[in-house]
Amino acid sequence: MINSQHHPLFFYGTLRSQEVRHAVLSKLECSLTLVKGFILGYDVFRVKNTNYPLILKNTHSQKRILGFIVYNHNQEIINKLDLFEGENYSRFKAQAFRLSDELKVEVELYMPNKKLDYCEPWIFENWLKLEKESFFMKDFNKDGIKKPIY
Repeated sequence: MINSQHHPLFFYGTLRSQEVRHAVLSKLECSLTLVKGFILGYDVFRVKNTNYPLILKNTHSQKRILGFIVYNHNQEIINKLDLFEGENYSRFKAQAFRLSDELKVEVELYMPNKKLDYCEPWIFENWLKLEKESFFMKDFNKDGIKKPIY
């Protein structure tokens, strides 16, 4: 059953990793239903001096940002995700598309709520292979990811 109180979420960054989802949500992670999807009109970059991304609106971008459309979350899960994302990120409404049939879905995704410095594009597959361990050692905190240091 899809929770009618919240829109589905869209995970484009570190939460695409099952290991990160489990570290943040523990056993609650099992209740989520993940559907492969994408969004258009955004770019993803590495937050400067961190091992995690931010997403920025770019109406000129036609590239697909892959991720998961996330169903079956409840307020407890939202509270844990809000805490993990920290004070620099908030949930914003967006349009996603299911990868299987390109059905449009109204979602919420975590975006910066203030200006954050960023550098090169962030690519999930590279992060997964090369930077996930560093993320867990240096940036991860289920009570709020490490803030960027400038």
